[in-house]
Amino acid sequence: MATWSDSPRLSGPPDTQDLGQLLLYVKDLANTVAKMAKDLEFIINGNLDANNIRANSIQAKNLQAGSVSADKIQAGAISADKIQAGAITSEKIQANAVTADKIQVRQLSAISADMGKITAGEIYGAYIATSEDQYPMVTLTPDGLTGYNSRGGEALSLGQSSDGGALLFMDNGSPRGSIFGDAEGLHVGNMASVHIKSTDDKTYLDGAVSFENATEVSGLKMEYIELLENTLGEIRGNFEQNAVVNASFDPNTRNLKLFSRTRTVATVYIPSGSSSTST
Repeated sequence: MATWSDSPRLSGPPDTQDLGQLLLYVKDLANTVAKMAKDLEFIINGNLDANNIRANSIQAKNLQAGSVSADKIQAGAISADKIQAGAITSEKIQANAVTADKIQVRQLSAISADMGKITAGEIYGAYIATSEDQYPMVTLTPDGLTGYNSRGGEALSLGQSSDGGALLFMDNGSPRGSIFGDAEGLHVGNMASVHIKSTDDKTYLDGAVSFENATEVSGLKMEYIELLENTLGEIRGNFEQNAVVNASFDPNTRNLKLFSRTRTVATVYIPSGSSSTST
C-alpha cells in the first residue's frame, strides 16, 4: 500500500474545449479517487502505518477517552522528552501504580511532604528536627543531639567527648553541668554545686568511697553514721579511762600519782636521789 507521502495527487481540469480530453480527465480522476478510497478503507480497518502520520498531527483532544491503553503502547516508546511538562498529575496516576522498584532517584531534596509513618529503612548523614522554626525543639545531626528551650537557647546536648559520650547541661546556651565517661570512669561536674538527692528513700554509696581530693567537707554529722558512732564511743571511753589529765606528788611518801577523768592511772615512787619505780 502506498503511503500518504507518495499517494496520487488530484490535478485541476484541463483548460480545453476538447470533449475527448475532458473525458480522459474525468476517467483519470475517477481512478485516482477510487484508489484513495481503497487506501482510506485500508487505514480505517486498523492498518494505519506510522509513516502516514505527520509529527504532532495527533493531539490529545483528538483521541477518544480510554482509546489508548497500556497494552497498545510499545515498551520504551514513551520517553521523558515526549512528555509535556506538567502533563502527568497525581489524579492521572492509578493508586499503587508507582512502586519502589519503578523509582530510581539520586536525590530527594525536591520532595516536601508529610512522610507519614516510616517503619523501616536506613538514614545517613541527615539533619532531623522536631520543628522547623519553633521552640522548644530537638535536633539530631552527625555531631549529636541538641535540645533548645522555649527561648531558642541550648538546654542540653548529647555528643562525643574524646573516646566516650558526654551529656552537657546548659542554661540558655551557657554550660552548667556535664556527665561524661572515659577510661578513668564516670564524671559528674557542674559550674556551681552538685545536688544528689533521693526524695522518698536513702541515697546509697556502694563500694569504696574516697575523699582524698576533697578540699572541704561540711555538714557531715558523725553521730548519724552508725558504725562511726560506735567506734567514737569506744575511743571516748578509753580516753576517759586511760588518758592522764592530772597528777600529784606526795613528798612524804615520795609517790607521784597520775589521774584520768575517772581513776588513778598509775602511782610512781620517786626515791630521793635514785631512779623511780611505778606501782
